[in-house]
Amino acid sequence: MFPIYDVIVVGAGHAGCEAAVAAANLGSKVLLATVNMQTIAQMSCNPAMGGVAKGQIVREIDAMGGYSGIITDHTMVQFRMLNRSKGPAMWSPRAQSDRMLFARKWRQMLEAHPNIDFWQEMVIGLVVKDGVVCGVRTGMGLEIPGNRWCLPTVLF
Repeated sequence: MFPIYDVIVVGAGHAGCEAAVAAANLGSKVLLATVNMQTIAQMSCNPAMGGVAKGQIVREIDAMGGYSGIITDHTMVQFRMLNRSKGPAMWSPRAQSDRMLFARKWRQMLEAHPNIDFWQEMVIGLVVKDGVVCGVRTGMGLEIPGNRWCLPTVLF
């Protein structure tokens, strides 16, 4: 039923979406598993990208080919440079986005990537054979296979 995936990402928050895109851009066959396809890359009630710490991370992700900055550029409704009354080391860009448009744009960009597949269901565990993780198990009891060489593990 499933192909063997090079990478299985569990969770489609911002980090999961970036992980899926990064692996897919490197040529890996990726499965992005999420409990709810309607909440992919959903922003909090304060839909901002940026600030002193997060702004630095978004710039680093952008420099490595990530999508958060690009999607923010497409969906922002306000841009502001924070801490202008302080020295330049404290200046920090922050963009506020349209929450619904941000999530929709993320999903569109993920769906357009030929190396990313989606699965809507809860992942409840790992499939381990001979001490090596070789897939995930879902709430319905399905086993989704991954490459056996990916993740050696220690069983407790």
